[in-house]
Amino acid sequence: MDVFIVPILEDNYAYVIQSGDMVGVVDPGEAGPVVAYLEQHNLKPDWIINTHHHWDHVDGNADLIEKYGCKVAAPNECKGDKDVILQDGEDFKFGDIAFQIFLTAGHTMGHIVLFDPTYRILFSGDTLFVMGCGRLFEGTHADMFKSMQVIKSFPPETAIYCGHEYTAGNAKFATHIMPDSADIKSRAMEVIGQGCTMPTMLATELATNPYLIAKSIEDFKKYRTAKDNF
Repeated sequence: MDVFIVPILEDNYAYVIQSGDMVGVVDPGEAGPVVAYLEQHNLKPDWIINTHHHWDHVDGNADLIEKYGCKVAAPNECKGDKDVILQDGEDFKFGDIAFQIFLTAGHTMGHIVLFDPTYRILFSGDTLFVMGCGRLFEGTHADMFKSMQVIKSFPPETAIYCGHEYTAGNAKFATHIMPDSADIKSRAMEVIGQGCTMPTMLATELATNPYLIAKSIEDFKKYRTAKDNF
C-alpha cells in the first residue's frame, strides 16, 4: 500500500492511499488540497475513510462525493450516509489489503483506528499523535488508557500516520513531564522544528510517548491533565 500525506487546514493531515487499483482518502477535513493532489496525480478516489466524526476530519466528504462519486466507510458516530460502517473487530477490504478495525474510545466514543497487518501501517486519527494523544472530548481517562493498550498491541515496527502535526508542542510537554528520560530528550531535539513528522514508528512512541509509557490509569490521568493545563 502506498500512502501520500496531504496537509490540510492549519495542522491536520489527510492521507491519499492506494492499494492495487483502489484509491482512498483518509480523514478529508477539507476537500481543496485533497482534490489538488488527486488531480495533479491523475487519481480518482473510490473511498473516503473517516476515523471519527469531528468536522476537521469529515468536512471535505461532501465535496469529494459530489466530484468523484466515491463511497464512504466510517464509524457509526459519523453523520450522513455510509456505504460501510467501520466496527470494532471487523475488517474493511481495500484493494489488496484488509484493514483491521479497532475501537479506540476517548477522544470521541466511536473513534476507530485502521491497522494494515500486511504492511504494518496504522491510521490513528486523533487517538495517538507523535509523543502525544488526543484530548478527551467525550470519553474518560479509563477509556483512553484502554485505547493506549490497543495501540501498544501492534507490532513495534508499525508506521503510524496521525491526524495532526502537534509534535513540537507534545515534545516540549514530554520533556517537561519526564525530564529524566534520555530517549525523550533525544527525540525532542530531533523533531522540534521538523516540518512533517509523519509517519512515526510505534517502537519510537513506546519509548518517548508519555501516554504509552504510563503504566496505570492514574499515571495516564496525571499526564493528560498536566498536558491540558500546560
